[in-house]
Amino acid sequence: MSRRGISGNGLKWIAILTMLTDHAGLVLYAHMQGAIYEYYQVFRYIGRISFPIYCFLLVEGFYHTHNVHNYIWRCFLFGLISEVPFNFALMQTAFYPQSQNVYFSLTTGLCTIYCLERIKGMWKVPKPLAGRLDIGQYRVLASVLCVATGAGLAELLEMDYHWMGIVLIVLLYYCRDYPPLIRSLVGAIAFSFEKTAPIAFIPIYFYNGERGRQNKNFFYLIYPIHLILFGVIRYIFL
Repeated sequence: MSRRGISGNGLKWIAILTMLTDHAGLVLYAHMQGAIYEYYQVFRYIGRISFPIYCFLLVEGFYHTHNVHNYIWRCFLFGLISEVPFNFALMQTAFYPQSQNVYFSLTTGLCTIYCLERIKGMWKVPKPLAGRLDIGQYRVLASVLCVATGAGLAELLEMDYHWMGIVLIVLLYYCRDYPPLIRSLVGAIAFSFEKTAPIAFIPIYFYNGERGRQNKNFFYLIYPIHLILFGVIRYIFL
């Protein structure tokens, strides 16, 4: 029997619909003749709700997946698949190195929390540092370096949300075992640099811990497919 609340599937639909609204404003409405800036902002404000939910679901997926290596590879693969559609939709070109799609941000965040989990499970300090650090000090140092590496890579490659996206994923990873109210409050405060992003933590608060009915391929494919569609509409009509 399903528990009351919102399943992972329900959160995915909220993330998808808000993302589609955001990209409809950014790719389509913004380039229409007579577009009104205030209306454009409404599209973007709605869209800011999606990223925190994707980050939250990424962390949940990390803990529930049967094979984390396949999970990382799948995110990276769809980052590669989505890059040309992403560039075409936003810049009307196949190659644009100044910005990388959000799948690369999620993949980097996933690799970062995977490394943090491995560090957490270590019980012995590596030999070159033995005698200088105890295991607690080593874990702190290694964790800081791990997060700095992930954040630095996101900044260097100009991934979506840059270094902040990685840090926010790490924050949700560390807050996962907190009570739902505390976890949601911490997340809302952390994402408050975007005016409407904290709204995402209302449905997240009601997450019931269940996956719900899954259509994995659809949820992965909707990202590159809608970018291709929006890009074509923009190219032909706008």
